[in-house]
Amino acid sequence: MAFKLSQLRKGRRGSQIGLVVGAFAFALAPAVVGANVTTMGILTQTIIYSLVVVSLNLLVGFGGLVSIGHAGFLAIGAYAAGYSANHLHLALPLELLMAGVLAGIVGLVMGLPSGRLSGNYLVIITLGFGLAVPQIALQATDITNGFTGLTIANTQIGPILMNSPKAMYYFCFVVVAISLVLILLVLASKSGRAIMAVRDSEAAAAAMGIHVARTKVILFTFSAFFCGIAGDLFGHFEGLVTAGDFTLSLSLFFLAAVIVGGLGSVGGSILGALVLVYVQTRSASIGVYSEFIIGGAVVVVLLTFPGGIASIPTVVARWLRSTRGTVRVPGEGESNPGDALTAQAGIGVGDHQGASDA
Repeated sequence: MAFKLSQLRKGRRGSQIGLVVGAFAFALAPAVVGANVTTMGILTQTIIYSLVVVSLNLLVGFGGLVSIGHAGFLAIGAYAAGYSANHLHLALPLELLMAGVLAGIVGLVMGLPSGRLSGNYLVIITLGFGLAVPQIALQATDITNGFTGLTIANTQIGPILMNSPKAMYYFCFVVVAISLVLILLVLASKSGRAIMAVRDSEAAAAAMGIHVARTKVILFTFSAFFCGIAGDLFGHFEGLVTAGDFTLSLSLFFLAAVIVGGLGSVGGSILGALVLVYVQTRSASIGVYSEFIIGGAVVVVLLTFPGGIASIPTVVARWLRSTRGTVRVPGEGESNPGDALTAQAGIGVGDHQGASDA
């Protein structure tokens, strides 16, 4: 058990170091590619999608719940941003909070059945939600402008106007960074441990005094809240919000990013979003075949690393341990110096290898 705990601490430490290194890389990216408007747009989209994928991974990876309608929560946040910018004129922090709260309220309602339903039934509910939101947006013309969509004014923080790719990038970067820190703090808290306990075994969690149904509802609300914030950023980034932006394929894209990045990994979710946004952008010129290429990329990653990108360090470390523990077979006429030692210890090479693997 001590060995496993030490390995767990090393894994967490490595993940934290990776997140810090990644944050510095994203922070310095405009200094390298800032002159390229297209690349800056891709990076900004990646940052926004990263928050969506992490929020979905809270459900799928950390909570063991399935959702294929997360684009609906993104739509709620985006329309909230447009309505606020055009009519309410709220300060930007309040606008972000409003988008998150509205999506969180809907997430709470969506989470209520999760206490009694799971598996295919939950998939159907989230699928219906993801399909219904764009249709509702088309009908609520007073709020969403229907098929025309909402045009959102440039984001402004005090006297600073976000009217350049770099300014928009850093605005999204700061908001997402703060959101990810809050998510990590929750996951490290008692509530986070309760969420993962419910995922591992609902019966065992209930025996420990955890209210399973309430924990699932809180998790849905928490996930939707941060997806709503990402929707606000998405609205300002796009400048025009239409119902056609939030299709079922987008929800499946987010789910694919979760799987590619690695279930239950915040850093993996960010890498999954980065990889799939890059593949999507590079293949966008071939139209409908773009989705086939994204699907192919998902299959290739999972065949190579079944645990997703987040599992690569573990796979490499395991491979290094296995190569380090390989015993060279002596040639004819050679003696193996280790034979005497293993004979004295009373174990064979096979036993030694088994102990090393353990």
